[in-house]
Amino acid sequence: MKLHNAKQLCDCAAAKGFAIPALNNNGGSYDIGRAIIEACEELQSPLIIQCYEPNLEYRGFDFAGQLIRFLVADTTIPVAIALDHGKTPQSILRAVKAGFTHVMIDYADKPLDENARGTQAIIDLVRPLGISVEAEIGHIIKSSDASSQRAPKVSVDEVKAFAAKVDVDLLAVAVGTTHGIFKEQHGIDFDLISKIRAAARPPLVLHGTSGVSMADITRSVKAGMTKINFGEGIRMNYIQYYNELTRTLNHEHHDWRIARAAKDRLKEDIKEIIRAVGSEGKAAAIG
Repeated sequence: MKLHNAKQLCDCAAAKGFAIPALNNNGGSYDIGRAIIEACEELQSPLIIQCYEPNLEYRGFDFAGQLIRFLVADTTIPVAIALDHGKTPQSILRAVKAGFTHVMIDYADKPLDENARGTQAIIDLVRPLGISVEAEIGHIIKSSDASSQRAPKVSVDEVKAFAAKVDVDLLAVAVGTTHGIFKEQHGIDFDLISKIRAAARPPLVLHGTSGVSMADITRSVKAGMTKINFGEGIRMNYIQYYNELTRTLNHEHHDWRIARAAKDRLKEDIKEIIRAVGSEGKAAAIG
């Protein structure tokens, strides 16, 4: 099948008023990957399947790229393969070599000018290859920092200043969420999303969605978000299901029986995400 880059999917979604689910398969997990792809295939949702850079430590970039390409080889839905939170040009190049079609370079912890220069250098490097690039401004903090810091919010002026310096394809913005594992998060500033959407050209990306209700996910899409990242909750639920099924399923000590059952339960969670972002039935809408 022909892979897309994330810009191709998100430009179409932004024009039609829905969002693309960007689902993390935990650095090349076969079972999580299958749950993601099967759910999107069954609901005919376009998909960005992505790997968070630290999650690739065990399986590696090449394995993750080959696995995802294997899993999507016969699918009928539009798919992009993305690197999430790449921190160096070296990791970006490893993702490109492994067949990823979208990369995020995360310089959000640097001053805005340095972030813009570094991001533009990555764009100049990979855009001629047909690969789209995502940047972040506002530095969405991790849960380990949340006890001592309030979840940051980027200003509209910062967005305008960044957009004037760099021609980025997708832009992740801090609007009150935090990376980590949470039962609940209620900090999204929907008014700020709307103001940024009005001021910015690139489609917007929401990070840090663990604990955010599906109702608030839908509301964030209506406010102007176009790529919605999901990672922590997916891997947390998979492990929870796997552990439970290890105790309750008649698996006869077959790992694949446990993994298949956990995968099937995880699919239902992913279908909730697809419906919340409005991408159900939208595969055919991608040009």
